[in-house]
Amino acid sequence: MTGIGSKEAELIAAISNRGLRVFTITEAAQLLNITNRAVSKLVHQLTQKRKLQPIEKARYLLIPPEAWKAGEYTEEGTIIASQLVKPYALAYWTALSFHGWTEQASRTIFVQTTKLKRPVEIQGMTIRFVKLKAERFFGSEVHWMGSQQVVVTDKEKTIVDCLDQPRYCGEIVEAAKGLWNGRDSIIPKRLLEYALRMGNGAVIKRLGFLAEILDVFDERYRRQLRKHVTPAFVALDPGQGRGTGAYNTDWYVRVNINPKNLTEWMTH
Repeated sequence: MTGIGSKEAELIAAISNRGLRVFTITEAAQLLNITNRAVSKLVHQLTQKRKLQPIEKARYLLIPPEAWKAGEYTEEGTIIASQLVKPYALAYWTALSFHGWTEQASRTIFVQTTKLKRPVEIQGMTIRFVKLKAERFFGSEVHWMGSQQVVVTDKEKTIVDCLDQPRYCGEIVEAAKGLWNGRDSIIPKRLLEYALRMGNGAVIKRLGFLAEILDVFDERYRRQLRKHVTPAFVALDPGQGRGTGAYNTDWYVRVNINPKNLTEWMTH
């Protein structure tokens, strides 16, 4: 490596060989078997040379040469996000994108966790952490992303999460796209089970309404959903105007967006 000393190169190699993108001073000291103070000096030098980037207190990002091409969203961001908190699952818009259900680009990576954690800004991208109660933190699976393993919400949990918090997936239209694009691979029974586990009646109502509008699953399944609908109206899209829209009494949904928006993308 040009422009860096042998000890600095040794640190970078040790971090890379462990498959880490993010590391702490203590972790680096253990890898090199030297003191925290000695590592701090190396890290300071590498930060000055723009080989490392501080992202949190005593935590640093190793910037590989091939990463973060200007203006591009790369898998590097999701790998970094996976190393910032435990437990975690890549979720919402990030999971929709991972499953191939949205074409909309985002400069935010969404991570579910049971811990409270502030957003992290890295190379023009935001990693946002959404804290969930332990009983809502379920439905994830491990996938390979390049040479790294990452945890992503499974298909059914991705849809349920987006219906629970549409603001984290690009609003309700993106949730509708996910439901439509995943219609052949989503397991309806699991989707209903997950929706009930969330303990948010709005999820069932939005799911039933969208399933009917998009004509996914069968009528028998939609009747199953209807059994769990309570007589209290919820907004189809909580991020849109309050008090507007027609009231759908089958699903107790206030349709506060133009219904055409839910299906017009199919013809594009």
